Amino acid sequence: MYHSPRQYRIACIGFALVVLCLVCPTTAMAQVSIIVNKANSVSSLSMGDLKGIFTGDVTKFSNGTNITIVTYKSETPTRKKFYDALGKKYSECQAAILKRMMNDGLKPPATFESDDDVAAFVAKTPGAIGFVAATSAGSAKVVTIDGKKQID
Repeated sequence: MYHSPRQYRIACIGFALVVLCLVCPTTAMAQVSIIVNKANSVSSLSMGDLKGIFTGDVTKFSNGTNITIVTYKSETPTRKKFYDALGKKYSECQAAILKRMMNDGLKPPATFESDDDVAAFVAKTPGAIGFVAATSAGSAKVVTIDGKKQID
């Protein structure tokens, strides 16, 4: 099948690259985009704003729209990447939100299993904010965080 050792090495390298691409996350998947409903006039937020939103300290966008937090039901690479970027543990944010729910009547976050479900909910819900893998925003609007389209 191979006429020379060189052809064999090239075939092995090609096979290894294919396997590597299948088992390792891509750079795009490692990035997270913050999304809102397209009707939302907000187009940029700071990381501080994002922390405030996902801990329940901020309940309205700067335009006065009530915020609906959207997150994942279970640990996903996207959820882990997002909370790592916030510098907060998921459980810390959920505890802060639970406290605000009990004390201030904050409504609970909407939770979903996949990027597609998060993006679809945000796209149809005014005031919703969520995060997805950078390639999965769907018809929701991507907002910049500290001037960046993605969180690395």
